[in-house]
Amino acid sequence: MKVWLPHVFKKRRHVGDYFKITQAGTITGAADNDPSGIATYTQIGALTRFSQLWLMILTIPMLIEVEEMSARVGVVVKKGLAHVIKEYYGMIFAVLASIILLICNVATIGADLAGMAAALDLLTGISWYLYIIPITIFISYFLVTKNYHYVSRLLFIMTPFLLLYVVSSALVKPPWIEIIRETFIPEIQFNSTYLTAAVALLGTTISPYLIFWQTTEEIEERKTLSHLRGENSGVISGMVYANLIFYFIVLCAGATIYGKVSAEGIRTAADAALALKPVAGDLAWLLFSIALLFSGLIAIPVLAASSAYSLAEILGWSGSLNKTFAQARSFYLVMIMSLFAGAAFVLIGLSPIQMLYYSQVLQGILTPALIIFLLKVCNDKRIMGEYTNSLWDNFIGWLTASIMIFFTVAMFVQLLF
Repeated sequence: MKVWLPHVFKKRRHVGDYFKITQAGTITGAADNDPSGIATYTQIGALTRFSQLWLMILTIPMLIEVEEMSARVGVVVKKGLAHVIKEYYGMIFAVLASIILLICNVATIGADLAGMAAALDLLTGISWYLYIIPITIFISYFLVTKNYHYVSRLLFIMTPFLLLYVVSSALVKPPWIEIIRETFIPEIQFNSTYLTAAVALLGTTISPYLIFWQTTEEIEERKTLSHLRGENSGVISGMVYANLIFYFIVLCAGATIYGKVSAEGIRTAADAALALKPVAGDLAWLLFSIALLFSGLIAIPVLAASSAYSLAEILGWSGSLNKTFAQARSFYLVMIMSLFAGAAFVLIGLSPIQMLYYSQVLQGILTPALIIFLLKVCNDKRIMGEYTNSLWDNFIGWLTASIMIFFTVAMFVQLLF
């Protein structure tokens, strides 16, 4: 039986596909706001109030540029990014890039599993710890035997719940003048809380899997050079949707629970659910739990699959989500092992919300290295021919890597000194 993942970065094809592509774009935005993203943005609002809202505007062109470069590699070269790095720059660099991806993916899978378990804890009152292994087994079985199409449809139905953050932002009567000022006039604070939150925000918004997964998607969909132009509308709408949701999650948390949690921020899923209370009342628990559960279902298989694609490309395995388990045994085993490695990471006893947050800090630290690999590939005429980066592509690409490195270095300076 074929296994399908949602087309996470699907783009508009023609007018007749409008509704279909609009749905895919909405799923894109929802998938970008996975459990780690929802918890991270809530944590950021709780810790820094509105002072990082300006990053919403900054990260939109960064996201679009990283995705465009990744997609272009897949369309032009017809090979995954790990395979391209191995072929042109050697096994060492390919392994290094894949190790970065695997570390980030396993940490995020673990954090997302913890988030889903925390959601079930909220719903049932049974300790989240007891749900980790059953959830891992369920997703493993689901990946190998079931059709993922139904889950993506279900996620599409559930995505309007995230829009409650937009409604909530009006009902809590936040200080709009302050919010507008913080959005358009950045004021960077050089303290460890602010800088760590910024690294986490960038890490959860510009994720390592995005770079590898988009390249693979273009290959799986058999895109041609004719698709390179005129297909950005769906991508842009998806990225804007994702960033608007993150904007209002931060805004609501900043308006409702800033100053009401410890200096370490949110420590439990119950704390995070309070961000919805102004609009949802007693339903806050249910809505927050639904968001964590369904966003985890959409994100975890994609994370596991991107790890499997990367290793398959390096080691020369047969690997594709269009093949059965019997046809690509090693490929599917890597996905399953990624899930259980993430589960093991959770079971060391960290708080689920803290794991969700600090896994994204880790991504923010490591992602710039992958962006630099991507920039190198996209500027190599041997690989890309006439489709190398423009000056604008390079400007935004290097700006993205530089901003992430800046916040990472500043964070470590504050933490160490």
